[in-house]
Amino acid sequence: MPRQVLEKIKEAEKKAETVIEGGRREKERMLGEAEKEAKEIIAKSQEEARKEGEKIKKRLLYEAEEEIKQIGKEFEMERKKIEENSKKNLKEVVQFIAQRAKKFWVES
Repeated sequence: MPRQVLEKIKEAEKKAETVIEGGRREKERMLGEAEKEAKEIIAKSQEEARKEGEKIKKRLLYEAEEEIKQIGKEFEMERKKIEENSKKNLKEVVQFIAQRAKKFWVES
């Protein structure tokens, strides 16, 4: 009888080792899958971040170009105002110089 008990204990130990080894293999398999899935998630997140970064870059470049156009228009309008004012002032300056020259020639 003790021999049968020992055999049953050994048999139970072998089954336990088999279950433990199966658990270890399952754990390793699950870890491998989890690592693979994590890498895929990271790669996908990086790609999405890259795409979003490109979208933002394009939008900001477009906005900058539009602002440059607007500044150019404002600059051109200001340039035209200055040109018009200078033409007005030029006429007055020429008249002033002509009057002074006339006065100088008359007095001389």
